[in-house]
Amino acid sequence: MTNNLKQYKTYNLHLKHIHMPEDQIFEYLVSIVMGQLLSRLKLQNKPQAKMQTAHEFAARSIIEGLYQVYGSRHRQCRLAVPTSDGAYGDKPHQLNELSHTAVLRVLDTLESLEWVERKKGFKNKSGENIPTTIRAVGGLLEEFERTKYVWRKITPKKQDVIVLKDFDLKTKSKIQCPFKDNNDIRRWRKNLQSYNSFITQNAICLSIDKHHLDAGLIAKMTNDKYQLDWVFGDSKKKPRIFNYLHVQLRRIFSRRSFQKGGRFYGGWWQFIPSEYRRYITINGLPTVEVDYSELHPRMMYRDANLPLPEGDLYDLGLRYEGKEYDKNIEPYKSKRKVIKTYINAMINDDRGNFKLNSRQIKIMEMNTAQLESWVIKKHPIIQEIKGKGFGLRYQFVDSQIAEMVMLKLLGQDILCLPVHDSFICQEHHLPELELAMREAYEAVLGSVPQLKDPEQFKTDFEPVYYPSGQLDLTYMKNKYADSQHDEFLSAFWKYQPKS
Repeated sequence: MTNNLKQYKTYNLHLKHIHMPEDQIFEYLVSIVMGQLLSRLKLQNKPQAKMQTAHEFAARSIIEGLYQVYGSRHRQCRLAVPTSDGAYGDKPHQLNELSHTAVLRVLDTLESLEWVERKKGFKNKSGENIPTTIRAVGGLLEEFERTKYVWRKITPKKQDVIVLKDFDLKTKSKIQCPFKDNNDIRRWRKNLQSYNSFITQNAICLSIDKHHLDAGLIAKMTNDKYQLDWVFGDSKKKPRIFNYLHVQLRRIFSRRSFQKGGRFYGGWWQFIPSEYRRYITINGLPTVEVDYSELHPRMMYRDANLPLPEGDLYDLGLRYEGKEYDKNIEPYKSKRKVIKTYINAMINDDRGNFKLNSRQIKIMEMNTAQLESWVIKKHPIIQEIKGKGFGLRYQFVDSQIAEMVMLKLLGQDILCLPVHDSFICQEHHLPELELAMREAYEAVLGSVPQLKDPEQFKTDFEPVYYPSGQLDLTYMKNKYADSQHDEFLSAFWKYQPKS
C-alpha cells in the first residue's frame, strides 16, 4: 500500500488526457494486440463490428498513452488507466470515448504480451479511488526506443473546449458544471476550435540538449515541491508531466460564472518553469515572449476608478544604503519578484491565505504580515478587495484580451502561444505581436498598455570554438543530433509537403 501511494503521488499521465495524433505509426502494434486479444477471447464467431472498433480504439489509445509516457523521459512516469466501471460514461469527468470492457481486455492482453508493467489501483484512506497505472516494458519499450519521440499532428479532442467549473468547499476540489449555450459561448468555442486546429500544424519544442532536458527541466518538474509561478491559492505543489504533444487549449471559467476566469489552459509551455520558455522554438525558429506590465494591479485601479500611482507599482519604497532603486539590479531585482508574486496573489487568491515561503521570507528579510503592511501602505485599495475573488474577474478581462491577440495573429497565419498575460511567437513576428497586444488592450480596457521588454531567445546550440578560434562543427553536430529537439523536429520536416 505504501509503495502504491508513493507512486500515485509522484508522476502519472492520465488516459483521459491523452491527445491522439492523426497518424497511425503504431498500427502494427495495435494489430498484434488485437490478434492476441481475440485469441484469448476464444470467440466461436467473428466479433461484432462495434466490439472490434471499441477494442481497436482502446488499444490505440493505451499504446499512444504509453508512448507519451515514454516521451516524458522520466522512469517514474506511468499511464493511469482507471479500471472501475464508474470512470467510464458520458459525464464530463468520465472517459467518454472509451469502453470500460474494451480497456480491461486490452490491459490484460498487453500484460500477457509482457509489454507492460502493471500496478493495480486501490482506494486510499480518504476513500479516493487511485487508478491502475502501467508503463511500457519489453518489446513495446524497444519499439518506442526505435521510433524515438517525434512530432505528430494531433487530432483535436471531441470534448468541449469551453469548461465551466466551481469549487466544492466540502471536498476542497474543483468540479465541472453543466451549462447551456448562448451566443458568446458559441463564439468562444468556434474561435478556440479554429486556434486548436491551427496549432496542430506547428512543432513547438525546446532548444536544449539532452543533459539540460533531463537533469535540469525534467528533474525540476518532477519534484514533489514543484509549483507553477502563475498559480495562487488552490493549487498544490505537485510534479508536472512534460509532453510536447499537449498543445490543445481549453478555456476554463470559474465559480459557475462565464464572467470569471476564462483563461486558456492546456499547452505544455504553460507548465514548464518560466525561465525555460526562452528556449522555445516554433517550427525550429527562435521565439520571443512579450508580457503586459503590471496588468492586474492596473485593472484594480481602473476598476476602482482611482488614479494610477506614478512609477513602478511593485516598488514599495524599500531602499538600501548606497543603492538607488533599479528593478534590474540586486537586491531590488529579487525583492521585486517576490513583491510582484505577493501582490498578484493578494488580488487573485480568493481565499486570501497566500503565505510567503521560507525562501521568499529570506529574500524580503520580513514575514508575510510585515510585507502585507508595506503593500497596503503603497496600495490601500488591496485591503478592500483581498480574498474577494476580484482576481477571477480580472482574469476574464485578460482572457478577452488574450483571445483578441491570438485571433488577430491567427488571421495572419502567425502562431501565438498564450501564457495568460504574456505571449510567445517566432522572433521575426515581434512587431506583429506587439501591435496585436496594444490593439487588444486598448479595445478592451480603453487605455494604452505598458509592455515589458521582450524576453530574448536562448539555446544550448550556440557556436562552439576551438582555442584556435576555429568552429567545432563535430561537437555542435553531435550535441544537436543527440537532442530531443532534433528528433522531434526531424519528423515535423518530413511531414511538410515538398514545394
